[in-house]
Amino acid sequence: MDVTLPAVRAFVAVARTGSFRDAAISLGVSQPTVSAAVKRLEATAGRPLLIRDRDGVRLTELGGRVLGHASAVTSAADELEALLAGDASELTVGFMGEAAGARTSRLFDAVRRASGRELRLRRFDFDDPSCGLLAGTSDLAVVWPPLSTGDALEVLVLGSDRRAVAVPVGDPLARLAAVDPADLAGRVWVVPRSPDPVWRAFRHPGSIGVGDIAGEVESRAIEETLELVAAGQGIALLSQSTDDHYARAGVVFVLLSDGCRCTTAVAWRRADTRPVIARILAGL
Repeated sequence: MDVTLPAVRAFVAVARTGSFRDAAISLGVSQPTVSAAVKRLEATAGRPLLIRDRDGVRLTELGGRVLGHASAVTSAADELEALLAGDASELTVGFMGEAAGARTSRLFDAVRRASGRELRLRRFDFDDPSCGLLAGTSDLAVVWPPLSTGDALEVLVLGSDRRAVAVPVGDPLARLAAVDPADLAGRVWVVPRSPDPVWRAFRHPGSIGVGDIAGEVESRAIEETLELVAAGQGIALLSQSTDDHYARAGVVFVLLSDGCRCTTAVAWRRADTRPVIARILAGL
């Protein structure tokens, strides 16, 4: 069995970013180095872990199952390195813009009370909905489920929000208090660009039953989404709380009339059994 830590790290990075190029950048190595490392891991498995096509890279069924274990391995290695370096006092909490605000502050307070440790906060965009957990760069994260993580992560829901549609201020929909998904057909949508298919699908208008879509414009972050909406490039499916955290001139949020909701949650690695993590979660 030729399973090395660099090969595991390379596989996790490619699965997280959806690209060998982006994985190489995140690891600080060359793209051929990443490709060779993943091929060695696949040779050990005896079958592909990733499907490569012109749209990027996606996990095979086996790759999805391997990812959870691989993420646990890289996380354990990072924690060991921190311990050996004498730097085990700091906890990193990842978060995404849509999951910001009071709920994030609630988690920060619980971490401080339960651990007495210094916190390092790290913000993530659509390229990593796990907010660093799968890559092993965060200890806990405030996330915006659902996520395509298999059994790698545990999730505790903190609360929910009404789903809403962000429209330009001059759009006829902006005058409404609520809109039915059936009235959103034939529009161009700003949709998230993310390697996580489950996360991306929930944020696509098809998830609320909109089938007639005139076009799609991809976005990498909440701020970019709002800029595109304000510029009249499309409308976007977000949440009511986005308006509280990211008020943007030129954008109006209209609630969906069917009352559908999305959730904010705290997540952590299933393999992380440190007592400090259990204490933090008990305090939520």
